[in-house]
Amino acid sequence: MSARWWIAMVCLCLVAATATAKEKPRKGNPEDQKTLDYVAPLADDKSMHVDGNLNDWDGVTPVEFSTLLAGEYEYDWTGPKDLSASMMAQYSATKVYFVISVNDNAVVAKRKQWKSDRVELWITPESGDGKSLGATRGISLDIGPQVDGGKATAKFLSGKQGGLEAVGFIGPEGYDFEVSVDYSALSKKSPVMNGAWRVCVLVRDWDQDDPNEDEAAVGSCPISPKKPASIARNKMGKIAFHLQDEIWAQILRTDREVAKSDSTWSRLETELTGTGMPEMVFYSNDKLVVAGLDNGRLAWTTLDLPQGLSPSVLTTKDVNGDKLPELIVTRREHCTNGPMNASRTYVFSFANSRLKLLTSYVEEQKYDADSPEFVRNTIKLTKNGITQTLVAGSSADMQMCSLSQSEELIPLLLPSDGEKTRTVPFL
Repeated sequence: MSARWWIAMVCLCLVAATATAKEKPRKGNPEDQKTLDYVAPLADDKSMHVDGNLNDWDGVTPVEFSTLLAGEYEYDWTGPKDLSASMMAQYSATKVYFVISVNDNAVVAKRKQWKSDRVELWITPESGDGKSLGATRGISLDIGPQVDGGKATAKFLSGKQGGLEAVGFIGPEGYDFEVSVDYSALSKKSPVMNGAWRVCVLVRDWDQDDPNEDEAAVGSCPISPKKPASIARNKMGKIAFHLQDEIWAQILRTDREVAKSDSTWSRLETELTGTGMPEMVFYSNDKLVVAGLDNGRLAWTTLDLPQGLSPSVLTTKDVNGDKLPELIVTRREHCTNGPMNASRTYVFSFANSRLKLLTSYVEEQKYDADSPEFVRNTIKLTKNGITQTLVAGSSADMQMCSLSQSEELIPLLLPSDGEKTRTVPFL
C-alpha cells in the first residue's frame, strides 16, 4: 500500500470529522433571548372571565417568542411548530390577566422519565420608582393532566396559595392558558396606579419520541430553566400600569365642573383607607378631587376651595392617630376685610369615598404691600387637636384677617389675646 493512499485516507477522515463537528446541534442558551416588555390595556373585571373563551381578548396584541433556552436545535427542537409561544396581558384595578399560547406539535402528560409539558409564569410587583413591592413568585401551569382527560392544574411554586385562577385548553396546534392573578397575592401594596409587574414566561416541552431526548424550553426573558427562581428582576419583562391616567381621563369625561376648569392640576398617589389599594388625589388652585375604589367600582369626590393667591401645596400625615394619613392643603388666601393675606391650612380625612374637614387654621397673616408687620403662629398637630404658639415679634396692632368659608376656621392666636399657647380640638 502506497504512502500516497494513506495520506488520502487520513485527509478523508479529517474532512469527515470536521463535517461531523459542524453538524453537531447547537444547544439552547438563555442569554440569546431578549427581555420582552408588554403593553396591557385596562380591563373591567366584570367583563373578564377566566373560562378559555377569548372573546374578551379581542384587539389585544400578543408578544411572541421562540428562542431556545434549553435542549438542542434540530434534535430536541425542529422549529416554531415544535415549540414556540406568545403572551397577552390586560389589567384591572385589582388583578392582571394573561393568555399564554403555546405551539406544540405533541402535547404530552407526565411519564416516569419526563415531566408534563407546562408553563411557568414568574412575576413580581414594582413601584413607580422601580423598587420591589414583593418577592418574585413562580406559577406552575401544567397541561399534562388535561391530556389524560383531567383538568390542567395551576399553583404557586412557593409561598401561600390563593389569588390565582387559571384554565387550560388543548387545540390542534398546541395549548393555551388563561390566567388571572390578584395584586394582593404578591404584595400588600398595589402597583396599579403607576407601578409595574415584572413578568417572565417559561415554557417547557417534552416530545418523548426518543428516550435520550432533553427537555426543550423557550421563554420571554433570559431565564435559566435549571434555576428559574434566580432570574434578576431587571431581566424580566415589564407591564407598566397607568391606572391614574385612566382615572383622570374618566373624571374629565364625566365630571363637567372638573372638565371646564382651566386650572393647572397636580396629582398625588397615596393610600388613605388602609386597603392596600392607593387613592389618587388631583388638586388645583381651587379644587380637590380624591378618587379610589368603592366596592370594586371607581368613585371620586370633588371639593371646592376658596380662590387662592398661590398654588396649593398638598402633603399627607397621620394627624388623628388612626394610622391612616390625612390630606393637608396649604396656600395663601386674600383677607376680605383689608389689604392683607394669610397662609391657610386645611386638614381632611377620607372615608367611604367622602372628604371630611378635620380642621382649618391660619399660620400667618401679613399686609399685601411690602410691610414688616405680621402675626405668625407655630402649629403642632396631635391626635387631640392642634396647638398654636404665638411667634415672638408678631405685630400687636394688626386686626384679625377674615377669610372666605371661615365657619370652621380656627382663628389665629393674636398678641391681643393675652395667650402665648392655645390647644383647640378637631371638629
